[in-house]
Amino acid sequence: MTVRPYTGNTDGHHPTERPGTTRFVEFMEYLFGLKSLGIYANRNMRSSASLSVHATWRAVDLTGKGTAKQNAESRKAAVEFLFAHRDILGIEEIHAYDGVGCPIPNLTKYGAGYRCNRDAWKPYTPQKNAGTPGGNWFHVELAPNMANSADLIEKAFATIFA
Repeated sequence: MTVRPYTGNTDGHHPTERPGTTRFVEFMEYLFGLKSLGIYANRNMRSSASLSVHATWRAVDLTGKGTAKQNAESRKAAVEFLFAHRDILGIEEIHAYDGVGCPIPNLTKYGAGYRCNRDAWKPYTPQKNAGTPGGNWFHVELAPNMANSADLIEKAFATIFA
């Protein structure tokens, strides 16, 4: 895999829907039985005074459905899938708040986060944990070009399943 630049919130507030993000969520809901907890929110990050990537229309929080076990199984499969196909899908960041799906052994309840500019997972700590340790959902951020294009998202998924 390749190290790629991390955009974060540098593209700033984006008040209108990005069609690639919406299409990405549709695929994830269908493939893994997930539900969206939300894409757009014009707010700061929970863990800092910086603008949340949700305000750019490039981030989404997803969770599973059903029992706690079914929820965890869906999230595990989805996080593993996103990590395995991170380059083709333009995944810039994944926050697995409870660590479900992370390839790091012996994670604590604080979970871990993946970022494309290091192309690696980093365990969270009590002090640095993306603001929601132990949450039963995950957060994923798309690169701007993917978020902007439903066509690119569809092509990426088609390539993965070809």
